[in-house]
Amino acid sequence: MDASNPERRLALRQRIFDILEHSRRRDFASRVVDFVLVVLIVSNVAVVIAQSVPEVAAEYGASLLAFDRLCVIIFAIEYIARLWVAPEHPMLRGNGPTMARLRFAGTPLMIIDALALLPWLLEVLFPSSVLMPLTRLVRLLKLARYSPAIATIGRVIVSERRALLACVIILSGVLLAAAAVMLAIEGREQPERLGDMPKTMWWAAAMLAKIGGGETEPVTALGRIVAAITVMLGIFCFALPVAIIGRGFYEEIRRRDFVITFAMVARVPLFSKLDAGAIADLVGILRARTVTPGTTLMRRGDRGDAMYFIASGRVEVSTETLTLYLSEGDFFGEMALLSREPRTATVTAVSSADLLVLEVDDFLRLLDKLPAFKEHIQEVAKERREGNVQGS
Repeated sequence: MDASNPERRLALRQRIFDILEHSRRRDFASRVVDFVLVVLIVSNVAVVIAQSVPEVAAEYGASLLAFDRLCVIIFAIEYIARLWVAPEHPMLRGNGPTMARLRFAGTPLMIIDALALLPWLLEVLFPSSVLMPLTRLVRLLKLARYSPAIATIGRVIVSERRALLACVIILSGVLLAAAAVMLAIEGREQPERLGDMPKTMWWAAAMLAKIGGGETEPVTALGRIVAAITVMLGIFCFALPVAIIGRGFYEEIRRRDFVITFAMVARVPLFSKLDAGAIADLVGILRARTVTPGTTLMRRGDRGDAMYFIASGRVEVSTETLTLYLSEGDFFGEMALLSREPRTATVTAVSSADLLVLEVDDFLRLLDKLPAFKEHIQEVAKERREGNVQGS
């Protein structure tokens, strides 16, 4: 491929983006790359553990070091490639290439990727640092990119950081208050165990965590009341962040559904030239749907209530006179919406497919809102009608 040709270079960048950022579901190359990178990450952590064993380090030290260098090179290539394809991200298309890459470099996952290269730099600058094994374990965080659960937890914590910080402040205040009160009540009774603030703070932390105070128990009636109140406050202090994180998970699921639909819309050629704001508006009216092979999406004679855009996959359109196949970027179902007549074809999924569903009311509003969309739909409908290739 001639990379000097702008169109071919753009196509290459789009393909690398599809592979690295999972733009296309079920992409074999993307799954292979993910598998290789996950194996390298886990193996790299295993190497760090193995190098901590003197006998293993003495016998296989050179080989383990060479493997570590190989991982650094691959991770560096991955990092550079992800930066290069950043302008292809739907959310960053409104920015210039340089600004898109700068903004993408500041995302949490890209920061983790950069930190994964940090141990190599530290090793060059401080070859005998005792922190080297610890910094190399940072590469384990790269798994967040390949584990939706880990990535979701990270995003929830970041999005709810202010509320969680408030929980930490409340917990600290309760701990200090319980420690001060216990010092005033039990300090003279048990000077060796509760005679100063550090000791009572340790006691309060143990009570708040509901693990008890160990051998240190209050001997006065008032002290026991304070201990009971401290335990109950501990339940509240730990239940509060759980509720906040639970709410964060709900919001993250809604946000993830939006992003998935956004990416699917951006892959449809009819919408690919729209800016991020227009695509975001479309996301609000388009419904994402994933179907399995053999699913019947519509039947001949049914009433037309929606049209479909194919983000990925393949479908079979069968009319009275012919059968044809549509794939990524195509759409169907518009004929019945334009003519207000029953469906003229039966459409069945040939493979697993990601579809975007546009309901009839939203379809009519979109025709008025986007003249280019209306013109294109009517042009395709005319061609299908003349060729008896109904979009149903």
